[in-house]
Amino acid sequence: MADDRRPPTFSDACAAVLADPSGSHSVRTTLAPIYARTRSEEWGKRRARLVTSRFPADVDRVLELGCGVGTVLQRLGERYEAIGVDDRGAQLRFPATRGEAVVRGDPSQPPLRSTFDAVCAVEDATGRSSAIDLCVAGYTVLRPGGIAVIAAPTDPSAIAEPGVETYSGSRYLLERAVDVTDSAIVVDYRVTDRRDGERAVTTERRAVETTTADKLTAAFRAAGFEEVLVAGESDLPGVVVGRGVRPVDTGDSAEPLLPGTEE
Repeated sequence: MADDRRPPTFSDACAAVLADPSGSHSVRTTLAPIYARTRSEEWGKRRARLVTSRFPADVDRVLELGCGVGTVLQRLGERYEAIGVDDRGAQLRFPATRGEAVVRGDPSQPPLRSTFDAVCAVEDATGRSSAIDLCVAGYTVLRPGGIAVIAAPTDPSAIAEPGVETYSGSRYLLERAVDVTDSAIVVDYRVTDRRDGERAVTTERRAVETTTADKLTAAFRAAGFEEVLVAGESDLPGVVVGRGVRPVDTGDSAEPLLPGTEE
């Protein structure tokens, strides 16, 4: 019997596409191993540096919203007591197998208490959820005085650059062609079985939530954060990064505004 807890493999993904090209394939499910291959060690290091450079020295417990396959979470775990939350079960198997602490749940409504010194989300997560939802989520899991760092895309190309990449294993060859529109990423996956030459193509379309520096600033403030600072990241084109502090409760601090409400 197959172990449902193990991460799906590259061969699993290719075989699934060949078996049912018109099926509902996505990086949330059958194509999770392909997504994992696109997230290199250097990709994770850069995002981890982006986040940790904005943390104060007293941070110990960190929560990553939308941790996916754990590329950033693994780096955070080298310095902090780090936990990741995501609703994509196939992706969570990767960090879980490595022994990292993960919780399955909606990143915009994490099923966790307000015990974290810091919370973060990088552009892969913020491209799937609105900035205000993640800011509110971050506020709810932070202790008073805790800090949130949110990196959000201003352009869909920050999530995946257009172009063609080829991945191979002992049996299968996969060509991944990415096209970027104003609000989405369209990816064609072409799989070839080296043994018999069988081929199949499947297409995935992913909507991307984008923002601006002004909108991300407003999201932090609407969620209740203080000391908000948002700026573009020079070495990550199309990304803005914001940080904010959950105020220490003095009995008269404002409650965070819910999405869609106004003062």
